[in-house]
Amino acid sequence: MTAYNLKKSELINIIQGLKTFNPPKIRYEQYITDAITTADIFFHIGFEQQDLENRIVLDLGCGTGNLTVAAALMGADHVIGLDVDPDALAICKENVKSLELDTKVSCIQADLQKEDLREIISRSWRSDDWGEFSPETIVTVTNPPFGVKVRGADTIFLKQALKVSSVVYSLHLAHPKGRDFLNQKISQLGARVDLIFPLSLVLKHTYHFHSKKQKRVTADLYRILPLTE
Repeated sequence: MTAYNLKKSELINIIQGLKTFNPPKIRYEQYITDAITTADIFFHIGFEQQDLENRIVLDLGCGTGNLTVAAALMGADHVIGLDVDPDALAICKENVKSLELDTKVSCIQADLQKEDLREIISRSWRSDDWGEFSPETIVTVTNPPFGVKVRGADTIFLKQALKVSSVVYSLHLAHPKGRDFLNQKISQLGARVDLIFPLSLVLKHTYHFHSKKQKRVTADLYRILPLTE
């Protein structure tokens, strides 16, 4: 399947069939990006923004691979899924293999709080297949940790992504104060918010302290561009 013949309903069905965290780990703030939201994200990125074709996509904090798989199915040249958790990456690899996407997806274990993303990517970059490393070819997509367990984790992901990307898509809970903070932080990182795409996420009961079977929350997908000098 490619971006040219994959319907949104088909993508949703595929994502819903993927394996997920077993069990999720609260120290990494592991939550699944639900299938409908995943499809909304990549139809926006791929069709409305035209940011997938002829691009290498990085999925930072890929978890079990919902965004990774969607990017591969929606037309990215190659997708690199990166996560700190080896158990999540093992499931991501299973999901990729089950869809015969092995040649389009690479999975890398790395800790963005300890390693520089440029070094991580350079170690895995395949120049023969992808050409010389250049941010112009890279689009980063991330649903970062909320920053509850590790304060500022979401901005760590942003800072790292901006080092290697021509465009960054970052998902955050929608809140007026949060928007003000992120706009200020993104400006400090030498970038600007190009647009904000509103989304409605479904967070399923994941941890013992969750009282509801599922909760719907509003979120913002930021399209962020590095400032050119």
